[in-house]
Amino acid sequence: MPAQVPPGFTRGPLLFMGPLMDAGASARMLQSFWDEAGSYGARVLIVAAASADYAQAGHMRAWFAETEVDSVEILPVTGRRSAHDPALVAQVDAATGILITDGSPLRFAATLGGTPVAQAIRRANARGRVVAGVGQGSAVLCQHMIVHDAAHEETPLPHRALVRFAPGLGLVNRITLACDAEAGAQVRTHLPRLLTAVAYNPFLIGVALAPNTGIVLYANSTLEVFGPGSALVVDGWRIEYSSIAEEESDAALTVIGAQIHTLGQGFTFNLDTHLAEQPPASEMPQAGYEAYTSF
Repeated sequence: MPAQVPPGFTRGPLLFMGPLMDAGASARMLQSFWDEAGSYGARVLIVAAASADYAQAGHMRAWFAETEVDSVEILPVTGRRSAHDPALVAQVDAATGILITDGSPLRFAATLGGTPVAQAIRRANARGRVVAGVGQGSAVLCQHMIVHDAAHEETPLPHRALVRFAPGLGLVNRITLACDAEAGAQVRTHLPRLLTAVAYNPFLIGVALAPNTGIVLYANSTLEVFGPGSALVVDGWRIEYSSIAEEESDAALTVIGAQIHTLGQGFTFNLDTHLAEQPPASEMPQAGYEAYTSF
C-alpha cells in the first residue's frame, strides 16, 4: 500500500516513462521530470540498484547538471546492506525528485525491498516529492509488478501463464505496468498480458507505454499521457466474468467486460471514475512538445 500522507502534505506525482530510444526523446522525458522536481531548484537523486544500470545513471546525471539544478547525485546502493545506511536515507529525504533507472525490476526489488531506503522513497512521495521510473524501472513504482516470463513471451492470447506478479515499491496499488527489456520486443503481447493481469485482479488498471512516451499520475488519481506515442490502458473494473480461476490451467482464458483505451498525448484517465477524457480545447498551436498540457 502507498505510504500514508501526513497532515498538511499532498502526495507527489508519479512519472512512468517508456523506453527511451534516442537522445532527443530522453531529453524531453527528463525535462518533464525536471519540471515536476522543481526545475532550477531541483535536488535530483538518481537510483540505480545494480552496477549494470550505472551507465544510464551517469548520462542522466550529466544531463541534469547541464540544466543547472540545485544538485544531482547518484544513490550509491551496492546491495541490501548499503540500503540500510542512514547516510543514504538522508540523501533520499533531501531530494525533491527521485528517478529510478531502467533495469530489472526483480533485481531492484530484491536489492531494496523492505529496506530503510525503500521506505524513505515511499515517505518522500507521500510528502509531495516526485518519483519517476524509466523503462522497466517504471514497474518498480507499482505494488503489483508483472514479472517477465520468457517461456511464454510469444503467447499471442490471454493465458494464465502469461503473467506472474511480484511486489514492487508500492507507491501505487491501482496500476500495473507491462514493460520489456527491449522496446518493441514483445509489444504484441502487451494487450494479452494486461488482460490476463486484470483478470487475476480486476481492481488493477493495466498500462503499457510506447517508446519515448510516459504518463504522470497526480494525487487526484488522474493520469495524463505525454510524449509522441500512446499509452494502452486496460481497465478491469467492469469485468463481468473471467475463467482465470477455473481448474483447467491450459484452457483458453475468457475475459468479458474489460475496457480498453489507447490514449495519446494530453489525454487523461481517472482511476476513481474510470473515465478517459480528451484534452481541453486550446488556442495554442498543437505541434511539438509545447502542446503537452502538463509540462
